[in-house]
Amino acid sequence: MTILVGFGPDMPSASGLDLAGRLARLTGEDIVLCCVVHDAWESPAVRDFSGVDDDWRRELRAGAAEALDSAILRLGGDLSITSVVRTGRSVPRVLAEESEAVGARMVVIGSSNHGPIGRISFGSAGDRLVHSAGTPVAVAPRGYREQRAPVSRLLLAVYPTHRDIALAGPAADWAEQLSAPVRVVTFASRDSSAVGRFAGQDVFPYWREQVERTQRTIGELLAKEGVPVLSPALIIGEGWAPTVDAFDWNPDDLLMVGSSEHGPIAQVFLGSSATRIVRQAPVPVILLPRQ
Repeated sequence: MTILVGFGPDMPSASGLDLAGRLARLTGEDIVLCCVVHDAWESPAVRDFSGVDDDWRRELRAGAAEALDSAILRLGGDLSITSVVRTGRSVPRVLAEESEAVGARMVVIGSSNHGPIGRISFGSAGDRLVHSAGTPVAVAPRGYREQRAPVSRLLLAVYPTHRDIALAGPAADWAEQLSAPVRVVTFASRDSSAVGRFAGQDVFPYWREQVERTQRTIGELLAKEGVPVLSPALIIGEGWAPTVDAFDWNPDDLLMVGSSEHGPIAQVFLGSSATRIVRQAPVPVILLPRQ
């Protein structure tokens, strides 16, 4: 199994590389560096340089080769690394095809340079990837730099639904790979969730009970797999930013989020609440396909 790292020839940020390096060192996985050259026409000239835009395409591919050399140098000589240059009209499709071809365990990308430092932001290609990928996608916050320390906690963000109980399996697998305990966490904002709708009604205690029951069930399933389980957390606040900020984050945490039940099976598809949580998280995130 491998970790596939996707980036473009200009590679404005090395955050994805640093996250991939950290995960590879912790899990023992190989790394495949995939530099995607965007070609809106997917012309045969990309391969045989016989078209009118030969010089331009040669320049792009030369830039891709330089980016790969820089990436390999940054990752260091202690990892098993291979590299490829791929060309296509759709970057997410290219990464999905390459992921399948190499049997990748996950795809790793960095955040867009247009977001705040220390938070996750998606460019257009990254946004499409996290709504179509068939493998887990790990995203590094903007400005992320590799930390050689182990993952202190694998945080599993869940909602009070039966679907989220299925996340116990992948969480157990990753906890074993990363040698990390799991803490089940539920974030809820009063302005856009069941908390807000039911806050003044008798229904709210039942909603909270359902949250706690879901968390407890997942914890029991994890414990059966021999995974160390920490006390769960329910964070309720006014607005998503202060709610997520209120959690006691550690720099070495890794957040895991499952796909929306409205998305296609076996693909990553973030719902609105999950998207808000991911964008506010100050740590790397692993996005899981729908089970």
